[in-house]
Amino acid sequence: IPVTVEQGAIRILAIGNSFSQDAVEQYLYELGAAVGHDFIIGNMYIGGCDLDRHLANLQSDAEAYEYRKVVDGEKVLKNKYKLSQALADESWDYISLQQASGKSGKYDTYTALADLIAGIQARCPQAKLMWHQTWAYASSSTHESFPDYDSNQMTMYNAIVSAARQAVTNHTALNLLIPSGTAIQNARTSFLGDAFNRDGYHLEVTYGRYTAACTWFEMITGQNVVGNPYAPETIDPQVVKIAQNAAHYAVQKPDEVTDMVNFKEPEIAGTDLKAPVYIDFGPTSLSATPWNNITSHQESSTSSWIKDAENNYTNIGVRVLGGFTATHAGVGSEPASPVTVDGVAFPLTAWKDGLLVGGEKNKGDVGPGRIEISQLDASRKYNFTILAIRFNGSKDARISSYKLVGKTESEVKEVKTGIKDVASFNAAKFEEYIAKFENIEPDSEGKVIVEVKGIDTGLAAEGHINALCISPVK
Repeated sequence: IPVTVEQGAIRILAIGNSFSQDAVEQYLYELGAAVGHDFIIGNMYIGGCDLDRHLANLQSDAEAYEYRKVVDGEKVLKNKYKLSQALADESWDYISLQQASGKSGKYDTYTALADLIAGIQARCPQAKLMWHQTWAYASSSTHESFPDYDSNQMTMYNAIVSAARQAVTNHTALNLLIPSGTAIQNARTSFLGDAFNRDGYHLEVTYGRYTAACTWFEMITGQNVVGNPYAPETIDPQVVKIAQNAAHYAVQKPDEVTDMVNFKEPEIAGTDLKAPVYIDFGPTSLSATPWNNITSHQESSTSSWIKDAENNYTNIGVRVLGGFTATHAGVGSEPASPVTVDGVAFPLTAWKDGLLVGGEKNKGDVGPGRIEISQLDASRKYNFTILAIRFNGSKDARISSYKLVGKTESEVKEVKTGIKDVASFNAAKFEEYIAKFENIEPDSEGKVIVEVKGIDTGLAAEGHINALCISPVK
């Protein structure tokens, strides 16, 4: 049972980058408030900022930061902010430092740390200094720094752990180590797998960020975060337990991965799919429950335990097999309206972005990009509805073709995907933007492969997929 406390505000300042943004700007305040802690949280933000730049900014008093401050749960942003201003803004109890993510596992890049610590201590002698141990990238990450670690997640994780430990050992002014990286690595051993990043390196915006916030909460307060009553409504209760326990295990053992043996499989009501499954493909504007998000176009490990429309976990897995060449993030001028077709309301977040198969016009058709749906019941039949809309695209230029391969191969269906503007969107017959396949039988292993091709129209050669609905045939 969480202990409720009443005390003065706890003031926390992070000097970081987007990885501190992921960790402290959301959920940390609420975790504290749920048990009586009033957190005042500041984040001095520059995207990708490393220790050398932080030190240079401190020495030159540069107006280089966006200062994000959370007070009473409300975030206020101030631009062109100096480190000297932030350090003087509150009587900070805790100040955290961190290295840029790509350098975080290279201790030889930490040369500015001693001078940075000294500069902060001179201005804030009352503050306890902390080191933020960041997380390794997703195994499928395309970040430019990932090859420095042989593009291997565990190689990167172990390097980060080693460098962080060296930092706090060699710089005794660093009172606390916040093991966000170990918390994320712990959570990856659960049934959620390697699904804690939204783009291969930043954290997934709900349970990913929540896991990091739980780690900060427990390290700073000393209170066990397991059982904390706060969690965003968008996070499934089973996932809340994973996040909280992963953080707790990391605090107990910050330098090694704890295998989450009690969280290898979710609680499943039954193996028989009773409600539709909705899958949103694309990197931006993740769709809320009951949608499942597949954000990368690269070949991936299976995203297992896909949820159905009634928010129940299923056995169904989804995996990108390869053949896609990029993702499409949308153009930003899409109307916010959902696309309702075939009895499914596809929200803007589902239809604006997607996975692409691209080539050169007049060079022939391109693809296929292939997506595997697994763990279907081989004795049952399913209906598949594929949505393909390319906003601000010519209807004559872009044609995608689709085929399903299960027990047998389906017929090929083509969709002219372009909608040029809002006027054509409002006038659209959206049934023209779906490829519907009925009574599809999986192969003997319970798999169906979705194949996406781009047809060379002479104006473009591009295929894509926005979203997919799978329904069991009654």
